[in-house]
Amino acid sequence: MSNVRSLNLSFIGLVAVAIFISYLPIISIPFTWVMTFFHEISHGIAALITGGSVDSIRLHLNGSGLCYTQGGVRFIVTFAGYTGAVVWGMLLYMMADRFSHHRSEIIAFFLSGLILISALLWGRDVLTWVILAILFCLFISIIKLQKTYVMKLALKFIGIYVLLDAVKAPLHLIDGRHYGDGATLADLTWIPEIMWAILWFVIGISGLFVIARNRTK
Repeated sequence: MSNVRSLNLSFIGLVAVAIFISYLPIISIPFTWVMTFFHEISHGIAALITGGSVDSIRLHLNGSGLCYTQGGVRFIVTFAGYTGAVVWGMLLYMMADRFSHHRSEIIAFFLSGLILISALLWGRDVLTWVILAILFCLFISIIKLQKTYVMKLALKFIGIYVLLDAVKAPLHLIDGRHYGDGATLADLTWIPEIMWAILWFVIGISGLFVIARNRTK
């Protein structure tokens, strides 16, 4: 029972820290860029899987981004952004939670490689390259951490931050502008944009619930 309480406190503590940091204007920016990268690369991966291609990925200082694709199944490509960010966050947390130090290093190496490949293949502007370089250095610095606990904690924190951002981000679609992924899906399906925002919100909350439940076992 004490172990379960300890695990719960650890998870709750990481969530609390992530929420606190999300309100710090400068410190939160790199972590928001990570979520944006996962969002945009999910669009790109969905395009590639469904037979399309990726033209470019653009990241902006304010945490927004765009992934320009051609071909593929448009519904899947569009839906994959917010959903993919949730999946990335869950996988990052759960793999860091369960894997050894060596395997945690492999996770960080994989993400560093994915960022590097994205910059080389799909980066088209200096700002995007700079942001991707910062993210690359972030994960390389995690690899340099010698203590297993600290490395795993850093990866789990990023996973939780990505999940929390994935919960909040769809709510910004409910602004009456009819712009973004929700608007695109509304045009494709005739299902109102607000319903897609709610669905992504529920998917994000479900992701947090899954890792919280998994953490208590």
